[in-house]
Amino acid sequence: MKKQRKNLILNYDLLLVPKNLNHSAKTYRFTLSKALILIMVILIISNSIILFLISYTPIGKILPDTPYIKGEDYSQIIELREKVFELSKEVERVRKINERLNLIIEGKAIPTDPRDLDTNYQLQKMKKDSLNLLGKNKLTNNLFFIVEKILMSSIDDNTQVEDNSKNKDYIFFMKPADGLVTRGFNKDISHYGIDFSLPVGSVVRASASGIVVFADYTINDGYKIIISHSRGYITVYKHLSQILKRERDYVKQGDIIGLSGNTGKLTTGPHLHFEIWKYQTPIDPQKILVDLK
Repeated sequence: MKKQRKNLILNYDLLLVPKNLNHSAKTYRFTLSKALILIMVILIISNSIILFLISYTPIGKILPDTPYIKGEDYSQIIELREKVFELSKEVERVRKINERLNLIIEGKAIPTDPRDLDTNYQLQKMKKDSLNLLGKNKLTNNLFFIVEKILMSSIDDNTQVEDNSKNKDYIFFMKPADGLVTRGFNKDISHYGIDFSLPVGSVVRASASGIVVFADYTINDGYKIIISHSRGYITVYKHLSQILKRERDYVKQGDIIGLSGNTGKLTTGPHLHFEIWKYQTPIDPQKILVDLK
């Protein structure tokens, strides 16, 4: 009895009767497993044909867009998300740069390391600075630097600190680079400094001793350094190719602070743009640079 039920379920006969009586009827016998296999093969073939027609024929353009994300689109989304993240970080960095620049221009106090006010710490830091290799270079063309070095060498460190505190109001500026001045100061067209024509990579020195309050990249001025001096003076060095000092570093007059370049949107060629400001007012550097011919 069980065997008969099994045969009834698993074995079938398909009878095909033609309308034309001249042809005999045909009978096909198959099992359930063969039927399922036949159905799967038909489904696979039909789906393959449909996918081919959608992908490689104009039929795919007629059909509405699928709501699912393709693999290529997903990778593009990931890439765009990473770019947006990097862009947001860059925007935040530019915002902080603008805040610091506004504080410097307005003559307001900016966040500093308490050690910046410790002259002894700055002197010790300066001695360990790798840029003090400048002493091995030829400085015979800087008479003021040599005279200052001779005078200061005859005084011990403690006397030097006291002397600096007593004479901190005395300041003079020297040329930051050896190039020719190709463009002068012109306040009417907002050119608040002078341009030195220099090959990319030329040495740029601190015009006077002070503390670096800004050393970073800006869109318009490229790599830029701002040094704060005594008596409300600041000096600005724009379009550098490299920055060799960091913010809050103490620099002495003549120290190498960077290399000239051609960076930023507002440059028309390799040069150094140099500015001197006093209490938010720009000053013509050509009038106060002591070694400018």
